[in-house]
Amino acid sequence: MEEEVGGAAKEWGATPAGPVWTAVFDYEAAGDEELTLRRGDRVQVLSQDWAVSGDEGWWTGRLPSGRVGVFPSNYVTPGPPAAPAGLQLPQEIPFHELQLEEIIGVGGFGKVYRALWRGEEVAVKAARLDPERDPALTAEQVRQEARLFGALQHPNIIALRGACLSPPHLCLVMEYARGGALSRVLAGRRVPPHVLVNWAVQVARGMNYLHNDAPVPIIHRDLKSINNLAFVHPPASCQVPELGQALCQGWGIEQDSHRRSLPSWMLVLERP
Repeated sequence: MEEEVGGAAKEWGATPAGPVWTAVFDYEAAGDEELTLRRGDRVQVLSQDWAVSGDEGWWTGRLPSGRVGVFPSNYVTPGPPAAPAGLQLPQEIPFHELQLEEIIGVGGFGKVYRALWRGEEVAVKAARLDPERDPALTAEQVRQEARLFGALQHPNIIALRGACLSPPHLCLVMEYARGGALSRVLAGRRVPPHVLVNWAVQVARGMNYLHNDAPVPIIHRDLKSINNLAFVHPPASCQVPELGQALCQGWGIEQDSHRRSLPSWMLVLERP
């Protein structure tokens, strides 16, 4: 058996030994080359080289069963099984407390509504329930995204207010970005260079937090103005959310035909 394991590791161009990490989220393999992870699983990391795994943000590892394959690196944490601090479920919001208004976004995940919750304007990201898919699986994916999103705390990351977790109403409830898409804010007007530089610095700070300082590092793959929102407060401020495709599978994932892509996070800008 050891010879088989060693041979499999060599096939991936990986070393036969490496540090052991622990899965903090469930991950369902989407192909024969991927590992299926369950929260608490131990994974021996054989290679962190994306040239070996075939995609940035993916590592090569081996499960206790001896199976070797690739897996998303932000699904694991070093050390023994333990949930990283802050990855508890956020406040659960009863759906009847939400007053849904107009739809402000539509995607493969479902719809985003402007809404009112306890007198506050919020954005509600509602998961689409696929009749051909087990609702319990969708509910668990929403819980996972809520845990991760709720753990993000940074002045340049939009805040999660809570989540609706009782099917058929599976939603994330977030701060509302009143200004709309940043691309629309920028279109047809001249923004002073010092404001643009200030916004760029704030985006970089938010991205640095996601990549390096978040409880579970998140790799953003689709940062562009149309995927970001302007959040205008009185005294004029601007907030940029929707970090597009982050490297972490969840119910809001966009998947391409052969490699994994991932869910949406949010950045905040303050006008100088």
